[in-house]
Amino acid sequence: MEVIENLTLLKARLLECATDPARPGWLQLTVEVRDASAGEALPSLIRATAGELLTLRVGPEDRAKLDALKAGTELSMQVRLRAPGVHTVVPGSLGAE
Repeated sequence: MEVIENLTLLKARLLECATDPARPGWLQLTVEVRDASAGEALPSLIRATAGELLTLRVGPEDRAKLDALKAGTELSMQVRLRAPGVHTVVPGSLGAE
């Protein structure tokens, strides 16, 4: 499989946050997409539209930020598609609106 660098600017509403069962120390978010657009000079490979649900993986560096947020919080972040169905938040890009 060819790797294509990509970046999507995502705005979403946090629905659920849980420990990622596949990656120790990581979190798994379920969000409702508000808006998704291409970021910077890289293509967007995430084909999500407003109202769709996405599951995102978040690394341990953003855990403290997420621990302070509640379901329903509006978020903005940069997301990369790493493999089919694997959406990863770019470290340090997660913010609450």
